[in-house]
Amino acid sequence: MKKRLLSLLLLPAFAASAQDMPAPGVAARTSGPTTYKNIRLGLYIAPTSSWMRPTANQDDAGNYNVSNNGSIVGFMYGLMAEFYFAENYAITTGLQVNHTGGQILATSVSDNTSDNQVRTADFTYHLQYLEIPLNVKLRTYGLGTTGLRVFGQVGLTAGFNIGKKVDYTVNYYDHDAGTLETATGDHVKLTGTLTTAPVMLQMNLGAGIEYPVGNGMALYAGLFFNNGFLPDATNPDKYDAGRLGYKGSFKDGNTRLNNLALRVGIYF
Repeated sequence: MKKRLLSLLLLPAFAASAQDMPAPGVAARTSGPTTYKNIRLGLYIAPTSSWMRPTANQDDAGNYNVSNNGSIVGFMYGLMAEFYFAENYAITTGLQVNHTGGQILATSVSDNTSDNQVRTADFTYHLQYLEIPLNVKLRTYGLGTTGLRVFGQVGLTAGFNIGKKVDYTVNYYDHDAGTLETATGDHVKLTGTLTTAPVMLQMNLGAGIEYPVGNGMALYAGLFFNNGFLPDATNPDKYDAGRLGYKGSFKDGNTRLNNLALRVGIYF
């Protein structure tokens, strides 16, 4: 009777001990259910390679041939937040700043001399977006004795333009002077709300690893591809040509903004 009574008294303690298992990243294990943090926060920084891709080789009117003329090196940084609805499945979001851009070359298909005309326009864009991602994340259990986890995620990112500057070289025909002229600029701020996309939507794919370092913290690294799919990243026919120093106007081939990012960070 005494042994049975003692067992009944100790049962709640054993049950509480069994439920008090470590959160992800605290201890390594390879399989089986466990408790986990419902919410995790983290910080990251990422060097990026960004480029612009025309959706067509010519503008809509067929007046300019358009091509990607190179990529630029940028960077991203931000705050991550993960909301787990199961141990290895989460909705992730955050707030990040993306320094991005690319190079686009537009070349006129004709040599019109009846009015002012842009012959070639070589623009390098330096853009900044404040972004809010929304992703679904899947990850493995801790592997081996290290507790290393592998993850993948997919989702959408909405970006809001907070900066737009350009380097450019524009060759144009000045009808009044009857000569070919060149206008150049370096990190010139674009004015007007629709010269570049005020809001950008991107699809992003990513994969990486988490490595636990104790006390619920984990180091994080991943490779992410961000594909802008709407709207047009640039609208050069809305540029203030007089302010930029050339005459005439031009269009491009409905450009999209992409980047490849290598993220490194830490979860708390």
